[in-house]
Amino acid sequence: MFKRLFGSETSSTLIEAAFRDVSGMLEQSALMFDHALGALLDNQPLTVDLDSMDDIVDEGERMVRRTVLEHLSVDPSKDLVASLVLVSMVQDAERIGDFARGLGELIPLAQSPRQGEFRDQLTAFADQLRPLFDLCRQAFSADNADKARHVIATHTQLKPALLAFTQRVAQSDLSADMAVVYAGAARILKRISAHLSNLASSVVQPYDRIRHGDEDA
Repeated sequence: MFKRLFGSETSSTLIEAAFRDVSGMLEQSALMFDHALGALLDNQPLTVDLDSMDDIVDEGERMVRRTVLEHLSVDPSKDLVASLVLVSMVQDAERIGDFARGLGELIPLAQSPRQGEFRDQLTAFADQLRPLFDLCRQAFSADNADKARHVIATHTQLKPALLAFTQRVAQSDLSADMAVVYAGAARILKRISAHLSNLASSVVQPYDRIRHGDEDA
């Protein structure tokens, strides 16, 4: 896994398990994202406890940190770069869960159903963002640089588009509650996109360049 970063000799059961835990955190966050957006933008009832779901993501982070610590305590010199990358990755994965939960916190702020131009635009952004969860998992699970670059490129497109959307909301005649909801949702989508891009950068960047989307020439 991650031959570019770790070489072909990396073969630790603990490290492999930790990468699977990060993948599981992303999968859980994607479920939270789906439930929260269904309630926020499609006016569906929220039938899950997002806080409890986020607790599972948080436990995944603790598990990865314990696994890395256990691995390094046994053999500090083995898979050191892989361990450092994991610590970086798990921070981004945990934040994605926090932001997915944050989408749910916007729901009670809305005093009316979500509909119209701004709702439709946010839905379109969310539809662009949602596939990145799976692409990101596939990218680091299979060491697929093309999929990683697609995640990064999509974030590069979404970031200014979501900022422009927020500016349009600020200049609109929306009610205060709906302006807060739409602007807040746009900010959260932008942050989730950024953290997915950070994760993807682990596949195509050396350790010192992780979280920087542009690869070295």
